[in-house]
Amino acid sequence: MKMKRQTIWLLTMLSLVVVLSVYYVTTPDQMKTAGIMNMTSNNSLDSTPSNDTNKNDDGKETTSKEEATNEVFLKQRMEQEDKRAQLKEELQTTIDSATASAEEKSQAFTSLKELQTLTALEADVETMIKESGYKDALVRADSNEVNVSVKSTKKHSKAAANEIIQMARSVLGEKLVIVTFQTK
Repeated sequence: MKMKRQTIWLLTMLSLVVVLSVYYVTTPDQMKTAGIMNMTSNNSLDSTPSNDTNKNDDGKETTSKEEATNEVFLKQRMEQEDKRAQLKEELQTTIDSATASAEEKSQAFTSLKELQTLTALEADVETMIKESGYKDALVRADSNEVNVSVKSTKKHSKAAANEIIQMARSVLGEKLVIVTFQTK
């Protein structure tokens, strides 16, 4: 029995999600709670970057807020990938179903293609934002709204937020765009 390319791709992505989930679950709880507390203090446009550093057991300095922001971005990406993988699996099940009507299969196929297109467009916007000088970006779009989280060392301004909004709208269309800056 030959497996379809989409099935292989889906299994590969699910394996990746499992590996990342195991990694996240096995990280120390202290890092997880520090990440959540630091995230809440870094979500406003007017926040100023601080240089909180800690010395670990080796005497090396680590930036706890940067690690927390990285962890928050990773967690949000994983959640988004999990939701999309589950939705793709449901749509694929409908497409492969023997009991589904031709119209249901067609709608599921169309929805699956739209989801794949949306995922690619989000990646394009993230790349554009990173290329304009920001450390990292996370774009989450749905039918009427786009949430953009940007990790930056730059000074936050309305002009910078407007520039990001215009980038997102140029790729994703005229949707409500919400920009959140997170400093390290």
